[in-house]
Amino acid sequence: MRIVEKVLYGVGGLLALILLFIALCNHDPDIAVRIGERLGKTDENADEMLEAGVSEAKLSESAADSYVIKTTVTQGQQPAAKSPEEDEEEPAEKLNIPQKVAALTGYIPIKSTGTEITQAKADEILETLGKGKTGDGLNFDEEFYPYFAMLNETQKSLYRQIYANADDMEKHFSPVADITVNDLKNAFTAVVSDHPELFWVDTAYKYKYAPLGQVADITLVFNVTANDIDTAKSKFEDGAKLILDKTYGQYTDYDKEREAHDALIQSVRYDANAPMNQSAYSALVYGRTVCAGYARALQYVLQQLDIPCYYVMGYAGENHAWNIVKLDDGQYYHVDSTWDDTNPNTYDYFNCSDADYAGNHVRRDLSIYLPACRGSRYGGLEVNPSAPSDITTVTPPKKPTTNTPATVTTVTGTTTTTGNQTTTQAPVTDNTANITVQTVRGSEEGYIGDIYDYYIECFATMMETDDDNISFDLIVTDKDLWEDIYEAYDDGDVQDGFIERYLVEKHRNSCVMSVTAQEREDGSWLLSHTAEVN
Repeated sequence: MRIVEKVLYGVGGLLALILLFIALCNHDPDIAVRIGERLGKTDENADEMLEAGVSEAKLSESAADSYVIKTTVTQGQQPAAKSPEEDEEEPAEKLNIPQKVAALTGYIPIKSTGTEITQAKADEILETLGKGKTGDGLNFDEEFYPYFAMLNETQKSLYRQIYANADDMEKHFSPVADITVNDLKNAFTAVVSDHPELFWVDTAYKYKYAPLGQVADITLVFNVTANDIDTAKSKFEDGAKLILDKTYGQYTDYDKEREAHDALIQSVRYDANAPMNQSAYSALVYGRTVCAGYARALQYVLQQLDIPCYYVMGYAGENHAWNIVKLDDGQYYHVDSTWDDTNPNTYDYFNCSDADYAGNHVRRDLSIYLPACRGSRYGGLEVNPSAPSDITTVTPPKKPTTNTPATVTTVTGTTTTTGNQTTTQAPVTDNTANITVQTVRGSEEGYIGDIYDYYIECFATMMETDDDNISFDLIVTDKDLWEDIYEAYDDGDVQDGFIERYLVEKHRNSCVMSVTAQEREDGSWLLSHTAEVN
């Protein structure tokens, strides 16, 4: 009998709880939805972790704050109010990607690594970890920093904090406001999209968050340039100046934009293996990059010319990046300098409208909120250079076939060729300094193996000194590369390769370069350079 009474009491208590829950739902219908979402979150997270191959690591049971860490790695930024279905990659068959530019992509979506911690641990971090620079008082003009304008007030405060700490080289801090994981995604994406000058900040970050999604800890990721930031900044500005110098004497925004576009694609080559290729640094300093580097470099240069230029994240058969530029007609235009950097270079993707790009470019992430491109005044004004139709045959000097040193001399001036030697007459100053700089680059493990790397090394070596006489040695992999370099001097290609860039940067008038090549026992070639500079 007592057992029956206990069962009846239990059933009665359960019914009372059900009636109470029904009454609460009647008072606030959203309670049931919130409870259902919270109950389903565990299973949902478990499924995501299984799909991503995420592991769980449990701290020592004897630790005072024993808890389970769940670490997830995600890539890509989800725009506000966009469903997962809308973020699926554009099917290749829906886009018409020209074959000659199909491989010229390489943008990598922002990567985030999140670690879930207990609420107690989150509270402790928020109390003890400093906020670093808060960025209070900073404001960013919508015309030049459109991603900042897309954010809500909480995200804007975090944007200011991330920018200020990145600029101050502070990578670890707690958020300035009570933020969610999505707030952090939007704010970080906005900062790196608005500020190409923060080249030492990788497009990645780490964070720790409480079970309900509150972010307690933010860690920025810096690349190798942060180890010597002053030198890196100097090189970055020098690289930008080489392009900015090309715009001198141009008066309209359109003329400056066109000159910057042309100078960029003439000085940079596409290289999927280029270091730091998601940054403007790779383009402006190394001269090698992918679409992200082209876009951020052009963005930075045009910003210096007071021309609004935005970084666009998108899709063009693969993840891809390009620019939107605002010109003095008040209209916006698409510019894809990566796809214009072909042989020969083109203006096929320069100053285009949304309609022009509709078949091959799709905006992604926060970039869908950038202005519409409807400009027409400055579209289609350029004529593409064409490949030469008249071919002139020139018999080059005899290439070296033995270990006898071969000498080639070049200068910005008139060139004459005799035998196996090319000589150019140029005035030589009487007060030439007799100081030389001897630099051997390359090593037994890895010699220079590409003519573009050869140009980069020559330029970098000559930029290291202000002397009038410069000597340095380089080691190249083999005879074939030496013969390519020999032809480049004979044809004058080295002037575009690095000599003109050096003369502009150093404000010099002429350079007479002599190169002597000697084969080594392992088949590599030692190139000895002597430059007389005026």
